[in-house]
Amino acid sequence: MDTDYESLFILKPDFAEEEIDKEVKAVRDIIEAEGGAIIEEDRWGKRRLAYLIKKNRYGYYVLLRYTLNSGSAEKVERHFRLNENVLKAMTVLFDGAAGRGLVTAEEGEGKGESSDKDSDNG
Repeated sequence: MDTDYESLFILKPDFAEEEIDKEVKAVRDIIEAEGGAIIEEDRWGKRRLAYLIKKNRYGYYVLLRYTLNSGSAEKVERHFRLNENVLKAMTVLFDGAAGRGLVTAEEGEGKGESSDKDSDNG
């Protein structure tokens, strides 16, 4: 069964646009080779990091949302871990039907009744 995922990864900041395209294409190719499909690609661009990562103060952020067989998601994670051009990466399950990431139990408490009230105040 296909599952929706969201991966945020940070590339080295000194890359030219062609190198960034190459790195993003490599991830897309892994997803598509495993039978997945890209839902959304969002390039946030070069941003300052909260702390130094591998001696870098800045990084180039890329967000990918995609569907993929749950067993194949590990291949994407492995690519991030072994790729020296990726400073950091994180992949999470994505609740595409709701249009937002999965909500933890604490965040979700009491939201059912208050959501209608919130929209009336807006």
